[in-house]
Amino acid sequence: MTLIASEPVGEDREIPEIPLALGLAGLVPFIALSLVIALRPASAEGVDVPAALTAYGAVILSFLGGVHWGLALRHPSRETRNLLYALAIAPPLWSWLGLMAGGATGLGLMALGLAAHGAVDAARSTRFAAPRWYPRLRILLATLATISTTAAAVVVAHAG
Repeated sequence: MTLIASEPVGEDREIPEIPLALGLAGLVPFIALSLVIALRPASAEGVDVPAALTAYGAVILSFLGGVHWGLALRHPSRETRNLLYALAIAPPLWSWLGLMAGGATGLGLMALGLAAHGAVDAARSTRFAAPRWYPRLRILLATLATISTTAAAVVVAHAG
């Protein structure tokens, strides 16, 4: 039996343990790097922590763009596929702008991108044939990543 992306597989309302655990693990760099920025420990000397956080945000946004590309590949609707392909390229391009800007501006761009992508996923992802649990996971992860990155941007802006 070949499954297409719009066919639910079993009960898909509850967030499976593996995606939840991996998603939460993916928050560790956001939270840890934001804390390092806020607390400015001596052990962070020689490391451009804001650049590291911006780079990690870019990696995650690019990954999320890839998720949309993957949803597009098997979606039965040509119109939805084309929309998803277009949405998939936006996060890497946005991330590139944030990397080029750097500093508080780059962090702010990452926070805005994380929030926007989370909002799109929360509102529309099940229409793109994602599992029903996916919006709840994305709201949780996007909220925590956005808060961490926004806090870091504020600290960097006021420190400079």
